[in-house]
Amino acid sequence: MNKGVVLRDFGYNFLGPICSEYMASLVKYVREKETDKLVFLAREGYFFRKAYERLAGNGLIEPLPHIYLHASRTFLFRISIGDRLTWRWSLANKFSGTLRELLEGRFGFTSRQVEEIFSADELAVNWVLPYESEALQAHFSLHIDALKQSVQASRQVYLDYLQSLGLDSTKSLLMVDVGYAGTIQKLLTRLLETDTQGLYFIATRDGTQHIGGHQATMKGVYKTGVKMGDGYLMLDRSLFLESLLTSPDGQFVDISRASEFSASPFHFVFGRTAYPQQHFHELTQIFEGAIEAVVHNLQQGIGFSAAEIERHYDTYVTRRDMFPRATWPLFDVDDAISGNGNVNPMRLFGL
Repeated sequence: MNKGVVLRDFGYNFLGPICSEYMASLVKYVREKETDKLVFLAREGYFFRKAYERLAGNGLIEPLPHIYLHASRTFLFRISIGDRLTWRWSLANKFSGTLRELLEGRFGFTSRQVEEIFSADELAVNWVLPYESEALQAHFSLHIDALKQSVQASRQVYLDYLQSLGLDSTKSLLMVDVGYAGTIQKLLTRLLETDTQGLYFIATRDGTQHIGGHQATMKGVYKTGVKMGDGYLMLDRSLFLESLLTSPDGQFVDISRASEFSASPFHFVFGRTAYPQQHFHELTQIFEGAIEAVVHNLQQGIGFSAAEIERHYDTYVTRRDMFPRATWPLFDVDDAISGNGNVNPMRLFGL
């Protein structure tokens, strides 16, 4: 069978039900809640924006101002490192290694940057997170001024980028993403100093969280109150979704001002690419199939319960033979936050 047809059918059959029920929840959410602008977060938001625009074009969802936002935990961790409040998120994930490895891997600092702030002895010290988080926060505090200075330029340009998108003056922002802890939403809430909402496949914690003087409200469509390792496969094996719901670019790692002759005022820097980015035309076929299913299901009023979606997902991610051979190379995802580099979920989970 033609490879393009196989990929399109796979998108229709695998992603179609999962994404159509999520988009149906988005339709309901914007109808019931005050929403001034939709913010499709990189990189999963690349697909969701396309699906939203197709639905809006077919009159299936209210057309709202919306943008695709370049954002990543790595970048936001780095430009926020001078803000002590954000350390609760940037130092929360498991890690074991040297300070240099942490700063370069999780925060995206360059070797030169970290060597200008910390001594060679400091950079060689091993840390275990989250167990030594408080001690590391105390160590960061000793260098807080240098850390702020190191990221000031990127932080200011990014704030200007957010302002250019109107995010600094929009009251009701709804962030659209797969999830799960809402870390990017929390960091943006802090950075923008505004209340935000987030709609996710899964929310590890539902409801409203207070961040400084503002609120970040999160809602999970399929499940709430679960954590990685609890046995809930849509979360534990979410790398299958993250491999497919991505953008043509690598992870967003930095921003600078473009030259006066550039069409855009900003220059974006992206990290290494994986197979899905290098063969994005294949993902495009999967996207088309998935969006076709989303439009069809919403037009026909076809819905799925959370239990049905969970069984559907579990069936796929526990059996290699559910994935057409043409899709196998696409399961390759950058997992820099954990320090693992690129990860193949098929190999990781023994499929």
